[in-house]
Amino acid sequence: MLNPAQRGRPGFTLIELLVVIATIALLIGLALPGLSRARDSARSLRCLSQQRSLAQYSIMYADAHRDLMPRSQHSASAARALPWGYAFYESITGRAYAEDDAGWRSVFNGPYRCPMDRRIDRWSYGYNVYFELTREETDGPTWRRMTQTPRPSVTAVFGELRPDASADHAMAHFWTQYSAPPEIDSVRHRDSTGVVYLDGHAESVPFIRLFDRTNSIDRFNPATAR
Repeated sequence: MLNPAQRGRPGFTLIELLVVIATIALLIGLALPGLSRARDSARSLRCLSQQRSLAQYSIMYADAHRDLMPRSQHSASAARALPWGYAFYESITGRAYAEDDAGWRSVFNGPYRCPMDRRIDRWSYGYNVYFELTREETDGPTWRRMTQTPRPSVTAVFGELRPDASADHAMAHFWTQYSAPPEIDSVRHRDSTGVVYLDGHAESVPFIRLFDRTNSIDRFNPATAR
């Protein structure tokens, strides 16, 4: 039985309860976009951090190989060398890569995969093929040695690959020689792409600041990077 104090206490009406629920739903709706942006920002920063590491591994590779830059799947087999992903494996895990190494998948889908890239077992980052081209391919100077690059702070060494790309490199010389479409994903981070330069610093920028035929901008070609 209710006591007199309980009988006189007002309760929530159905309308008041619905108003409270609607207010909570509205607040959640307002908060979700901010949370989504914060999550995307954190993922973008991780992508840039991974690219910085790739540039550092490239520098370490050159230090250990008489100034020679790494190679990608484009030319590694012909040169009897490991492509960059396998060559960097020891720096990441502390042991040399072996074909039966169970840790490869975790590295491939870890340090080599951008969290913004929803694919698995695909390369998220592409090596700038200019650093392994021959004179016949470039129709000019070659850039096999790291110290040959005149402006390392503006010369791209790794970029983020488009979802339909499957190789570990970007054939950047084809963009100008044959007007081929760039393999770089220009919208992975909303309206920009992540890139790391040979000096080791990375940034997220509109792709047009890296490559633009109309305005003769090409930061992948060491000869024209400005």
